[in-house]
Amino acid sequence: MVSQESLKHALPPRVHWPIVGREEDAALLLQRLSSGSGGVVVMGSPGMGKSTVAAAALAQIRDNNQNNQHVLLLPTPQEQAGALSYVEQWLGVTTAVAATIDAVADQILARLLPDPAVPDPAVPDPAPVLILALDDLHLVDNFSAGVLARLVTDGRIQLVGTSREEPGLPPALNSLWRGGRIDRIDLVPLSYDSIRLILRAALPGPASNDMAYRLWQATAGNPLHVRELLYSIVEAGDVSYAEHAWVWTAPLRTNRRLVDLLASDITTLSGAERDVVDLVSLAESVPLSLLAPTATDAVLSSLVDRGLIVLATGHGEPTVRIGHPLYAETLRSLLYPRRKRELFGLLPEPSPEQHSPQELCRWVDWALECGLMPSPQVLLAAGTVRERFSQPERAAALAALARKHEQLPPQERVTALLLSARANRDAGRSESAEADLVLLRTFAEQGTALPDAVIVASARIHADLRQRHFGDLDGALAILDQAAQEVEPGGGAATELAIEQLGRLGFGGRHAEVLAGYGPQLAAANHPANVSLAPSYIYALAQAGRPMDALELAETNIKLVGGEHADFPLLRANLMSARFWSAVWAGRPDLAVTLPEYVEDGIQRHDSALYQAGSGYVYLLFGVWEQAVADLRGALSRMGLLAPTGLEAMVWAGLAQAHAMRGERAEALDACQQFEELLPAMDRSVEVDSRYRVLLAKLALGLKGLEQGISGYIALAQSQGLLLGVLLGRHLQVVTAAPGLRGSLLAALAESAERVQGQLPAALLAHGQALNDGDAGAVSAAAAGLAQVGIWLPAPAKVLALTPRQQEIAAMVAAGMSSKSIGEKLNISVRTVDTHLGHIFARVGVNTRAQLTRVLTATFE
Repeated sequence: MVSQESLKHALPPRVHWPIVGREEDAALLLQRLSSGSGGVVVMGSPGMGKSTVAAAALAQIRDNNQNNQHVLLLPTPQEQAGALSYVEQWLGVTTAVAATIDAVADQILARLLPDPAVPDPAVPDPAPVLILALDDLHLVDNFSAGVLARLVTDGRIQLVGTSREEPGLPPALNSLWRGGRIDRIDLVPLSYDSIRLILRAALPGPASNDMAYRLWQATAGNPLHVRELLYSIVEAGDVSYAEHAWVWTAPLRTNRRLVDLLASDITTLSGAERDVVDLVSLAESVPLSLLAPTATDAVLSSLVDRGLIVLATGHGEPTVRIGHPLYAETLRSLLYPRRKRELFGLLPEPSPEQHSPQELCRWVDWALECGLMPSPQVLLAAGTVRERFSQPERAAALAALARKHEQLPPQERVTALLLSARANRDAGRSESAEADLVLLRTFAEQGTALPDAVIVASARIHADLRQRHFGDLDGALAILDQAAQEVEPGGGAATELAIEQLGRLGFGGRHAEVLAGYGPQLAAANHPANVSLAPSYIYALAQAGRPMDALELAETNIKLVGGEHADFPLLRANLMSARFWSAVWAGRPDLAVTLPEYVEDGIQRHDSALYQAGSGYVYLLFGVWEQAVADLRGALSRMGLLAPTGLEAMVWAGLAQAHAMRGERAEALDACQQFEELLPAMDRSVEVDSRYRVLLAKLALGLKGLEQGISGYIALAQSQGLLLGVLLGRHLQVVTAAPGLRGSLLAALAESAERVQGQLPAALLAHGQALNDGDAGAVSAAAAGLAQVGIWLPAPAKVLALTPRQQEIAAMVAAGMSSKSIGEKLNISVRTVDTHLGHIFARVGVNTRAQLTRVLTATFE
C-alpha cells in the first residue's frame, strides 16, 4: 500500500482527474445533439464541471466519428478584449462597423462549410455537421452572440458551449434556448455518493465514508473544490492510512492554494460585502437584524448570487449563514486577531436554548480564538454538542476548560465530569474515563449527594467500559446491579437500570433471556428507556425464526425515537441496524437497502463506521465483492480510531467472505484469523450471521475440518434457540455432503425450514432438493434463487484461477443477471462485461452462459 508520504505522488494529475458524478450529464449532451438539437449549453456556477462535461462529450464524438460530425474548438472569449468583438477575436480579422449579423454569419459559413460537391445518389452519406465548441458563452458580446445564433439557425452547425449562471447567456442565445432551438443542461452539486466514487478512483486504496462525508460537507459538492481540497489535505499530511483504508485525521484547514482558489469569490468583495461575510463566517449564522445597516438588499443579493451566503427565513427571525464550510474556513484564515476580536464584540453570548448547536460551538471556538473564556454553562453545552456530533476529543477539552473555572458550582462540576467521562469513553481512552468516574465518586463521598439520574449515567458509562473496552459483560452487569442499590427502589432510575441490564444481554449472546424478559419489562413501566430494549429483542426474535415479525417491530420503534431519548444518542442507529439484519435474515435484501422515513431531530448520532459497515454488507448481499472489500476496510479504519464497538469481528467476517469469493486466498485466511481473535469480545447479536460467512469463506478456500465446523455451528445455534443458524447450518451440511448422503440430511433441512419465517427457507430447501436430485439445470436455477435472497455460494476450486473481477462477473452470470445488469452494478460498460465473459469462457472451457453456470454450481451437484 502507498505510504502517507508518497500518497501525494499517487494522486492523479488534474488533467486526468476522474470524471465521476457527471457521466449522465455528458450522456445527455450527446443524446440531445444526436436527436437534432441546434446545440447544448452546459450551465452552472464556477467549479461545477461545465467544461469537463462538454469536453467528455466532445471527446466521444471525435473518437466515434458518428453521424459525420466534426468538432471545431473555438478560443475562449477574452474578458477584457478592448473594442474587439468575439467574432473578431475568433477570426482574427476586423469587422466593418456597418457589418450586419447576417453578412458576418454568411462569411463564416462560407469559410467553414464550403459548397458541397454534387452528391452521388449511390452513396447516401449524411450531410456533414460541424459542431462549434467554446467555453464561457457568458463573456460573448451581443453582436457575436447574434452571429452564433444565426449560424445555429442555418441548420448545418451545432453549438456546444458552457456558461455561468450569472450573468447567464447573452440575449440572442437565450432566445434560442427559450424558442427550443438549443438545449441547456444545468449542473447541480455532486452527491455524497459521487464523492465516495471520486475517492475510490483517485486514491490507491479504499477510503472511509467519514472522509467522503467531510469533503462533501466542506465543499457543498463543488467538483473543483473537492479536487483542490483533497490535494490540500493530502499535501498537508492530514490523510493517513489507518490499517485498512485512508482517513482524514485533522480538522478542516486552508492553505495558500485554497485561498487562491477562492480569491476571485472573496478578495473582490466590496467593503460592505466583506463585513457581512467576515461576521457570518466567524459566527456560522447571524440574525439579519444584527447585520443592518451594512447588509442592504443589494449587498445580500450579490452575496447570495455568488453562493457565499444563504438566507434562512424560517418561523423565527431571518438569519444569514455562510454558503459552505470551505468558504467559512478560508475567510477565517484571512482575518487577523484584532479583526476577530472587533467582530466578536458585535454578537451577544449565545443561549443554548435559543441558538442552534452549530452556532453555539462556533461562538465558543471564536471566543477561545480571541483569548476569552466563555461561562462554564456555555462550555458544557458546547461540549455536549461536540460529544453528540462524534467529536469526543473536542468535547473532553471543553469539559476540562469548564472545570478550570474558579468556584464552579457543584452541579456544573458533576456535569463536567460526566461529559469528560462520556467523551473519553467514546474516544477509546478507557483509563481517562475511569479516572473521571473516580473523581465523580470522590466528589460524592465528600458530601455532595448525587442525584439518581447522575448515578444512572455514571453507571452506564462504567458498564460500557467494562463491556466494550474489556469484553467483560458480567462485570458490566455487576456495575449496574451495584448502582441499583444506590437509587430509590421502584423509581424511574431503578427501572432504567433494569432496562439497561436486560438490553445488554443480547451483546453477550444471552438471547433467550432477552426474549423472556422483553414483554414483562414493557408491561412493568412506561419509561422512555424501554425503546432502548428493542434492538436486542429484534435481533433475538429474528434469529429465533421470526425475522418478519422482527422487521415489523423495528419499523414501529424507529418512528418512536424522539427528543425524550437524548440519553440514548445511538438508539436510532441501533434500531436501523436491527432492521437491516431482520430484512437480511428474512431473505429480503431489497428491504435491507431501503431506509424507513423518520423525523430528524439532531439528537440521534450518525455513526459513519457503522454506516460504512452496513454499506459493505449490502454489497455482499448483491455479490459485488470488490466494493464490499473497499467499504468493509473503510469501516475498520474508522473503528480503529474510536472506542471498540464489538462489531469489528462482524466486519472481518464479511471481509473473509468477500476476499474468498474474489479468489484472494491470503487475504481471506487473514480475515478468518482476525475474526477468531476478536470473537471473544464481539457483539453476539450478529454472531450467527458472522460465523456463517466465515464458514462460506472456508468452503470457498477448501479448508479441512469444515464438516466439524458446520456441526459445531449448528450445535451453538440449537443451544441458544437460534433457528436461523440451525437452518443455515443444515443447508451447508447438505451442500458439503457426498451425493449419496444428502437424502438423509434433507429431512432435517425441511424440518428447520418450516420453523423459520421469510423467503430464505424456501430458497435453501429448493437448492438442497436440487442437489439431492442431481439435476444440473435445477441446481443452477436454485443457486440463482439463493442469490436473489442474498446468499452466494462459492465457485468450485477449478474456477478460482479466474481474476477477482472475473470471479465477480462469473458469479453474477450464475445468478441469472444480464450483461447490462452486471455493468450497471459494477459501473462498467456492457462491452467491458462481454470482454470479461469471453476471457472467462476461455479459462473455464465453456462456450455459453448456461455452461458457465453449470460449471460454477458443479461443486454442489
